[in-house]
Amino acid sequence: MKQTKFFLLSLTILIASTFIAKSQPNLGVYPTILEYHLTGGQSESKSIHLTNNSPDTVQFRLYINDWFRDTLGGHAYFRADTLPQSCAKWLTFDKNFVQLETGKSTDVTVKLSLPDDGVSTDRMRWAMLFIETVEEKKNIKEKGTQAAVRNVLRIGVHVYQTPPAITEKAIKVVDLTPVPKTTNTFQLLCQNTGKVMVECKSYLILNSMADGKETKLEPVEFPMFPDQKRYVIFELPKDFPKGKYSAQGVLDAGEDVSLEAVENIIDVK
Repeated sequence: MKQTKFFLLSLTILIASTFIAKSQPNLGVYPTILEYHLTGGQSESKSIHLTNNSPDTVQFRLYINDWFRDTLGGHAYFRADTLPQSCAKWLTFDKNFVQLETGKSTDVTVKLSLPDDGVSTDRMRWAMLFIETVEEKKNIKEKGTQAAVRNVLRIGVHVYQTPPAITEKAIKVVDLTPVPKTTNTFQLLCQNTGKVMVECKSYLILNSMADGKETKLEPVEFPMFPDQKRYVIFELPKDFPKGKYSAQGVLDAGEDVSLEAVENIIDVK
């Protein structure tokens, strides 16, 4: 998995109705994915390197959340150790609060300790380690309105624990249908039926029933957790020729997994 992929969420919390523009802190985090492959009773430590690229001293806190991806690929977050696939309770780190002067760096050690209970290795598990800046709330008055503004930069480090014995990869395509209340937009419903996360790409092949011309849309790349269902949305170009097409939705999860596809007749309007 490429370490350059990251999740970055920049939040501005605004109380009252006044918007105040303010520069965001700039925090470098590497890597943003931690992958563990432990069996029962094992533990392993990994390091995250943090760099303050802001012109000012930055304070930030570290904490764990549970999370999953929804059917459109969005992230949903929950309190740590509330989801069945969570590994949050096995994670510890040597710092939960850090202050960095401008241009300075530090390392945070993240340790995953797996109990030897025969249950903790029955599936892939995951969590999210958040690194969030802490900034003093400031009250600002403008034209008679007082607003409390706080800029928060939050970077999520994905934590994955996949036991070595859990290796099954399997995918399937469920259906290809028009997206309701849209024109010339279609959704391919996919599912990860295996035991590990898979990196997928999906594409649509359209064959004109009038002249046999074939068109392949640009692939969409995305990951899927075990048991996850995912809709992949394909919107046809506005100048796409009208008519009936034989449409084939294809799901590709790599060389060691068989291609999956479904075919349907669609009307391009």
